[in-house]
Amino acid sequence: MASGHGWKKGRTMNRSMNRRARAGRRRGALAGCLVLLLAALGLVQAPGASALGEQCSGAKVKGMGAVLQFRAQQQWSTSEQGFNASSDPLACSGGQGSGGTPQVSYVSLASPAALRHWGAEDGTLHVKDFGFLANFLGTDIAPSGPVGEEGTMLAKMKAALGSDVAVVPVTQTSIAIAAHPPVLPAHPACVVVRINAVQLEKVFSGQIRNWRQLNAASDSTLGGDCDQAITRIVRDESAGTTYQFKHFLNQVDSAPLACTGKEKRTWAQLQAPFGATAETSPNQEWPNNGQCQEGESHVTTVSGPIGEGEFGPLHYVAENPGTITYGSLPEAQQWAPKQVIDVYNGVKFSNPEKNEGEANCGAAKYARPKGWEEGVDVDWSQVYGSDPNIGEVAKNAYPICTLTWDVAATNHFSSGVATTVHDYLAFVTATEGGQAAVRHIGYADLPGPIAKAAAAAIAHVNGEEAEEEGGEEEGGEEEGGGPTGTVLCKAEPELVEGVLTCPKGEGFSGKVTGTLMPETVATFTSTGGPELTVTCPQGEYFGEFDEDGTSSGNGISSLEFGFKEGCTTTFPEEPEAVVSLENPPFGASRFEYTNPLAPQGIFTIAKSEGPPILRIQSGPVCIYLAVHNIANVTNGSPTELTMGGKWQLAEESPEGACPTSLFHSAQMSLTQMGEGAPVYIAGQ
Repeated sequence: MASGHGWKKGRTMNRSMNRRARAGRRRGALAGCLVLLLAALGLVQAPGASALGEQCSGAKVKGMGAVLQFRAQQQWSTSEQGFNASSDPLACSGGQGSGGTPQVSYVSLASPAALRHWGAEDGTLHVKDFGFLANFLGTDIAPSGPVGEEGTMLAKMKAALGSDVAVVPVTQTSIAIAAHPPVLPAHPACVVVRINAVQLEKVFSGQIRNWRQLNAASDSTLGGDCDQAITRIVRDESAGTTYQFKHFLNQVDSAPLACTGKEKRTWAQLQAPFGATAETSPNQEWPNNGQCQEGESHVTTVSGPIGEGEFGPLHYVAENPGTITYGSLPEAQQWAPKQVIDVYNGVKFSNPEKNEGEANCGAAKYARPKGWEEGVDVDWSQVYGSDPNIGEVAKNAYPICTLTWDVAATNHFSSGVATTVHDYLAFVTATEGGQAAVRHIGYADLPGPIAKAAAAAIAHVNGEEAEEEGGEEEGGEEEGGGPTGTVLCKAEPELVEGVLTCPKGEGFSGKVTGTLMPETVATFTSTGGPELTVTCPQGEYFGEFDEDGTSSGNGISSLEFGFKEGCTTTFPEEPEAVVSLENPPFGASRFEYTNPLAPQGIFTIAKSEGPPILRIQSGPVCIYLAVHNIANVTNGSPTELTMGGKWQLAEESPEGACPTSLFHSAQMSLTQMGEGAPVYIAGQ
């Protein structure tokens, strides 16, 4: 792809010109024309970029935005293939540029929230709502323009920042459909493994209301296995994934929809991320009986607290038969892998995933917008990757794909911040850098022409010549001040300037424990190989953590399910099972605060060397290695850990009954050992 090679050339050119600074001192018409030409091609920074420091010499920075980017941003910023660890020439792992390792962190909220933060809704920066000013945004909704037209998102953001913006495509992914058909008493389970685009649109518009009406339903008879109402599970907040999904639905049917008010609206009209108030927008609205005319049938839409973030709808569908939702492939892989179904592409049914975790988006066609070569204030809002008939171009292609963007200011922040944002985005968009790092966790590489447009935008990320007093390197409020730290609390944290904060003297360090939440079970379900479901009504863990969420001791010392009350299995003859982590302690386990909204953090079970090992002890014995293992942390009394993870078979039983891959989910409490008092997660 063009991005990786282009930026390597750019860095080589910059080094030969004494990094960035000498480019601004070149004299003569010929040299000036050469710099302008190379900048237009995305090979060096644009004129005026001399405010940037040497590669890797910048400050720590913090981004905010799309949930869809959460796993990618984690991989880019903290993994062994990430910005501070990769050997890629564009990384900052200690051997590139100045030798610095500036840190990058990311708060996962939602695309509209991030856009509002930088003034896209009202032309005003919203800093106190979040407690900091993000140094870059992540969004699945590209800010609309043109910048010179009053009232557009780009115009409002420019006014709020006092700066132009660079809109940078960073990766692409597919939007998966997760369906959990009904399981009726005294009936075999209904099976639906695929859906065509027309029926998918009719399900979400409320025209198809019963599972038996679907062409792919295993039983279409009245009173049969599939005769139950379809429950749609949707995002509660305005969201970029919803924006992109509704665009696809509009491609399928662009006519006004029933049950959308007295003046019927189209899917396109229901995309808008902002509304009359901060709490309501067309993006959050779906056809439902509340707006129906007399005589129209009832349809059920579920939202509310379970709809917060992509995790909520996907996890709900995984746990509740009769439901259907949508979500980005990276989140669906983690929270509802068993429920992901194929979608018709105009020629055949196709899956959102290919090649061991990569998004099936290689055939998606994106038209570069007008002015992409200039790289500044470019309107990407009409660039979509979904196509209900993409199979006519590539027969195995998936029809619902989207780009996702990071947005940077060209000259709002200080040189230190701008240098790191520039370097980070250059790494993220490099073929063998950031693109390779997320290729097998639900994303796909940027197409070559889009990567070239990304390079053109990154070339304009610049900084102010002078540092502002109390700026980001000193942790000032105006700029991000780097990553928000983590604090475990023994008292409920309070919201202080956008950050959950422990009451004074109420930090917690010590031993913790947890059990399955009431009326829940832990499940281990096959996602490859022989079919298996292990259901555990009992489970518990023990551990010890420091106040900063890490552990100087053993971390998690044990995690077991079914030890006191055996887990049921679907192995032949249905023997009971005990499921446990096999190789404790897990001293690299850690809590990480992310934002003030639920879930407020994440928890990872990890070892300093090697992956955790899972053992299912039953008739056969199955041994698995962790592929990914993350829990969402939601403060409460008690605080909840919603665990989800993928496991790959490492050691087969002689019977050959073990699935090749598993997904597990469990909702567990987090309490202080002995007292049973809650433990909360907060920031600092």
